[in-house]
Amino acid sequence: MNRTTKSIVTAIAVAMALGCGPATVSAQTTIDLENRYPHVGVIMVWRVDSTGKPVELRGFASGTLIRDRVMVTAGHFTAPAKALGSLPPSIRIFASFSPTDAKNAETWIPVVRLATHPSMPPCPPPPQCDPTDEILVAPLEPGIADVGLVFLAHAPPGIKPARLAEQGQLEGSEGAQTTIVGYGTTTPQRSTPPDITMWDGKRRIRTSILRRVVDETWALWSIPSYVCSGDSGGGIFLSNPNGRDGEVLAANVSDGGPDCRRHNNNNRLDTRSIQNWINDTSREYPDRSR
Repeated sequence: MNRTTKSIVTAIAVAMALGCGPATVSAQTTIDLENRYPHVGVIMVWRVDSTGKPVELRGFASGTLIRDRVMVTAGHFTAPAKALGSLPPSIRIFASFSPTDAKNAETWIPVVRLATHPSMPPCPPPPQCDPTDEILVAPLEPGIADVGLVFLAHAPPGIKPARLAEQGQLEGSEGAQTTIVGYGTTTPQRSTPPDITMWDGKRRIRTSILRRVVDETWALWSIPSYVCSGDSGGGIFLSNPNGRDGEVLAANVSDGGPDCRRHNNNNRLDTRSIQNWINDTSREYPDRSR
């Protein structure tokens, strides 16, 4: 990101960017045309007019469905809204799980609330809690869990939530190949709000080796990362070693560096503390539609 504004609305959008710069990353990613990861979606922040009609995309991030109506994403995406207390009436947030056309409003599900891990520092506008900013949150800062939750108005039809990795599973998986899935742009962006013409609304896949588990919060993946603006919060999947249930969700995208290549520092989702927080927070917001 590495940029600030005075606008509250713009501030929310800035919090979702992972990088800026001239590099092109598209050659290292594959569009999920086969819909292999239907539980990975995009969360979009829209400015709406007086009638509630979305008129301008202000920012977006990726996330993974882990309950019928709950997505896990990056905490630096949800933290600015927490600092504001409530979103301005001119802002609405939607999620889409379309693999190839997330900009299609017919695929959108309204977001009804957000939650941010309590370790994230206060991020009032302009937001400076993104790890690429290195201001309030430094890359790999101990004790900071870059995790947030997004609660949907209803469950996406026909989509089974991803299964979280077993506690401590990453600690025995250094050197393993993982799959990173998100809706990021294919080139870093300097513009705020993001240039919608530079985003095609497609879900992309790339593979990356788990290099090292750093501590209870962070782990390092191989670089160049090829995760970019909008990939924040995207799912990182690890093959289940017992051969059952396919892949499990082990981490979420946090920091791809200012050029979408330099870093691949991501937040673990396989620890007891994080999974306890996810479970406890999800229980605070039960599915009242049932």
